[in-house]
Amino acid sequence: MNKKTRNIALTIIILAGGISLGYIWSNYGFSPDVKEVPLLTEKNTGQILLDGKIVPEKSADLGFIIPATIKTIAKKVGDEVKTGEILATQDSADLQAQFSSTQASLAGAQAGLDKANHDLKQEKLKIHGLSSNARKQQQAQISSSQDSVAVQENVIISAQAGVANAKAQLAKTILKAPFDGIIMRQDGEVGEVGGVSAPSFMTIASKEPLRKIEAFASDLDLAKLKVGDNAQVAFDVLNSQKTMTAKIISIDPQATNVQGKAVYKVTLMLDEIDTTIRVGMHASIVLGK
Repeated sequence: MNKKTRNIALTIIILAGGISLGYIWSNYGFSPDVKEVPLLTEKNTGQILLDGKIVPEKSADLGFIIPATIKTIAKKVGDEVKTGEILATQDSADLQAQFSSTQASLAGAQAGLDKANHDLKQEKLKIHGLSSNARKQQQAQISSSQDSVAVQENVIISAQAGVANAKAQLAKTILKAPFDGIIMRQDGEVGEVGGVSAPSFMTIASKEPLRKIEAFASDLDLAKLKVGDNAQVAFDVLNSQKTMTAKIISIDPQATNVQGKAVYKVTLMLDEIDTTIRVGMHASIVLGK
């Protein structure tokens, strides 16, 4: 075999070997050019990854219960409020008239009871000095007067219940702050009818520093979590990532349906306070090893 022939044969062998090696790489998952990088999953790292959000320590959605026109709105989004402070009112003219009517009924019932008690007292005074037969007749009159007093006492009870009910209905037209906080949302406007299609039109949140995070875990992840577990939490703040530590403070014992899936709410508390954190901010949570 001459030199030229040997070179051709060698070239064919090399090409064949390359094709064979390529076949092996292709069929058995090897790649000489791509470095295999393990994914960050619970399976190969022991970590559990959850998505959560910052929530206030305490919050409440507020609105009117009965359908009536909104008359005043005393506070707007961003305003701080104190416990019991009036936030909004409804037109209550009809309910005020009803309340006045029940008060008048109660006053009339009280006057009737006062008269019945006076009559009973007078009948009792008449019994002194009467003969035996006359005393029996007078005793019957006293019993009748006592019955009248009992009737008027029942009228009083009914009238008092009417006043209490009217007062309670009237109170429903006044929206008050249930705790110290900040107005976070307001949807209603003066002149609209509140308490119908959107019974809640205002949200108030407490003013404590924001440290609370709510997340949801699947039943598989839940088995690996417990109260007191430490976590690393990452936030996207001002286009840069901020990492903080937190602990699980509670795990709901009952599942919640979120987007058609049964999940369990996990509540965490940040170990420190950061003024750049805001309500609703997304939190990437890493738990485990």
